[in-house]
Amino acid sequence: MQICTYKQRSLSFRRAFAHVRSILFLFLLFSFHSTITAQTENPPPLRDFLTTSEEFNKGRLGLVLGTEGVLYTGAVLALYQYWYKDYPTEPFHFFNDNAEWLQQDKAGHFYTAFFETNLTTGLYRWTGMEDRKAYWAGFATASALQLTIEMFDGFSEKWGFSPGDFAANTAGAALATGQYFLWDEQRIRVKFSSHFVNYSGYDQAVQDRAVALYGTSGPERVLKDYNGLNLWLSVNPTHFLSEDTWWPHWLMISAGYGADGLFGGFENAWCDDPLVKPEECDPAHLTSYPQIPRYRQYYLSLDVDLTAIETNSPFWDMMFEILSIVKIPAPAIEFNGDGRVNFYPLYF
Repeated sequence: MQICTYKQRSLSFRRAFAHVRSILFLFLLFSFHSTITAQTENPPPLRDFLTTSEEFNKGRLGLVLGTEGVLYTGAVLALYQYWYKDYPTEPFHFFNDNAEWLQQDKAGHFYTAFFETNLTTGLYRWTGMEDRKAYWAGFATASALQLTIEMFDGFSEKWGFSPGDFAANTAGAALATGQYFLWDEQRIRVKFSSHFVNYSGYDQAVQDRAVALYGTSGPERVLKDYNGLNLWLSVNPTHFLSEDTWWPHWLMISAGYGADGLFGGFENAWCDDPLVKPEECDPAHLTSYPQIPRYRQYYLSLDVDLTAIETNSPFWDMMFEILSIVKIPAPAIEFNGDGRVNFYPLYF
């Protein structure tokens, strides 16, 4: 078990749960994604299966709902078994964590809700469901997935229902659904990137803290390290320009958000006892590093619209849609919250 405060342990576990759940649904997208059309009069079985049904297909809807139900139930049971079961419950209550982690956790909620909405909407459209119904079904499915954790928190003595998390979830799902209603496609993509932060320049206590919070393995650090995670909004200008524009049809403009110097939720302080909040910790057992600045980072960069690449392969069409959740490395300008401006020839 990682050594950090109970709230921070929960964040790490919940982030891991969210990513595992999302990977499961990415598997569904790989299997059922609805953007591929038949290229021959008599398509082969795989291409025929991947093609959106021209009429509503109850069998396909049953397959989607059944698979979603099984995966969702298994994930929820695992979440309860390995985290919430050992903590006492109390009547439903709220908890305000909006100031934690410089809102990096809220960015994660926004991102996850966005691509879950986009993903499940594609699955419902694959069944031949009417577009408007598929849009609302995708919004409802993603919202329900995200709401599960918030409800667990709401009845847990150690946490509480977070209005900030709920708002971020709703905003992410609304961005995806709104674009479907406006344009029948995603012209603004929410993506993430992650890089490994070098903590060797910090005191040993801070290095140990980084290991406790963010882990040591590559996958752990990619999923958990708020100091290396970035959220991006990538826009393809050609969707808003005339057809004869000089702008390359595959090139996107991307705005990013990140943070640095985060070794605690509200402040860079932690207690020897992982179950004690810093503000409730005996000063003799409290480690504090207020001298480490905590600041936001804003980025301007370029990106690649993989979905704009035309292929004759259903496999690559699906892969490009799946890979579109990740920001492509590119030159970037960083505007630091501490007043500095940095240029990176290649940033991820």
